Amino acid sequence: MNFNPNDLFAILPEIILLVAALAIILLELTVTRNPAAHQSIAAAAMLAAGISAITVQAPSDVFGGVVAADGMSSFIKAVLAGVGLLTILLSGGYFAASAASGLRMGEFYALLLMTTIGMMTLAAATDLMMLFLGVETMSIGLYLLAGFRHEKPRSSESALKYLLLGAFASGFLLFGMALVYGASGGETGYPEITRGVSQAMSDISPLGIAAKPVLMAGMGLILVGLLFKAAAAPFHFWSPDVYQGAPTPVTAFMSAGPKAAAIIATLRLFGFAFQDVAQSWAPLLWGVAALTMTIGNIVALSQKDIKRMLAYSSISHAGYLLIGVLAAKDILVRPEASSALMFYLAAYYLMNLGAFTIAIAVSRGREGGDYELDDYQGLAAKHPYLALTMLVFMVSLAGIPPTAGFFGKLFVFSAAVQAGYVWLVVIAVLNSVVSAFYYLRPVVYMYMKPAGVAVEPKLQFGSKLTAAICVAGIIALGLVPSLIKGPVDRSVEVVQKL
Repeated sequence: MNFNPNDLFAILPEIILLVAALAIILLELTVTRNPAAHQSIAAAAMLAAGISAITVQAPSDVFGGVVAADGMSSFIKAVLAGVGLLTILLSGGYFAASAASGLRMGEFYALLLMTTIGMMTLAAATDLMMLFLGVETMSIGLYLLAGFRHEKPRSSESALKYLLLGAFASGFLLFGMALVYGASGGETGYPEITRGVSQAMSDISPLGIAAKPVLMAGMGLILVGLLFKAAAAPFHFWSPDVYQGAPTPVTAFMSAGPKAAAIIATLRLFGFAFQDVAQSWAPLLWGVAALTMTIGNIVALSQKDIKRMLAYSSISHAGYLLIGVLAAKDILVRPEASSALMFYLAAYYLMNLGAFTIAIAVSRGREGGDYELDDYQGLAAKHPYLALTMLVFMVSLAGIPPTAGFFGKLFVFSAAVQAGYVWLVVIAVLNSVVSAFYYLRPVVYMYMKPAGVAVEPKLQFGSKLTAAICVAGIIALGLVPSLIKGPVDRSVEVVQKL
């Protein structure tokens, strides 16, 4: 493979984040440990990475085809940079009271940047080795971020749980890659795997017949690894405990960024390299999507802790996203389904990060920082703007018009119906009705119940800005969905043939 300097434009967002992460580490070691300085550098890097992802044009064939340089990768990198930016803004106020406990905030922001690099690599990978590199870079950062509040036993416990289960998932992923590598003729690139899979499925020799079950097993193991990262059932058991124990800004980041990266990685690999055997994995993914939606919504009904409720909500949304993967399972034939999926991802990260922002504000007004639903009683009377903001997020998560959440579900469900998954959409609609009960429960507490224990929410400037951006995005995409849908439609129409 000959190196072309122009190839670097394809990974310019990652380069920006890497340089910023190294700068923060060196700054903390040699100049200052001022969290505001580190936060400013990290936020500027995320903003620059997001802008460069959608404005800088790269050659269509870069680095020998191991990463994609198309409209889909550009959009998802911009989304991931946006997730990181809002998480950085949200983190400043959350950790302000913990500065005296010995936490090194420079390390936190550097880890956040490096984890985002892993997510971008995962989402743009078109080679199994790059896929694994992205998964591991993302995962190692998340393990450390989950246990960042080392003075709190619950944070350390969540990191250990995530590390142990994540190691098993990575083992499944790597073993599956080895099987696919062998069954497809010793190739790791998606185009070569596509040809190898086609040859293996048409080969009627004894060797070809023996390769088929190996290929199926490999695809299944890879799917397990990717579904674990997306917190899809039945590989979701880690997420509620990890989400609850991790620092809340990290929980917000984990619930949006890694899920988006894993979903897009699944679409790229299975929607292209394994398209010829879609009849084998599509029914399995159908069942996983239905199970994920149902488990997430039913268990969320009984949650009295807002953080755990949002964790199970995140599981249910993974099911909706998998519907989009199924609808777009041939990414070169159904570009409208791919664009619907990406619109949903953008809408989901706005409403989920916004909900966690308000949860942090209410929690910090309560001794012990718990996330009890009772704290929302009568919130509208004392803090009407805070309650109204939470109302927007809950309504959007429930998929009620005119919000971004409604159009996200509408686009994905419509694409699924056109692809022939009518019954799966019926299940999804029923699950959406169920979800309205627990999403609207905080609204009832805020507007229809008398004030309970005195709670004085604390909203720092960064949190206020995060909430304002999320509300504006949700309303704008709800009233004018073409703001995102149009550019996304055009981007997926030119998705490169890997």
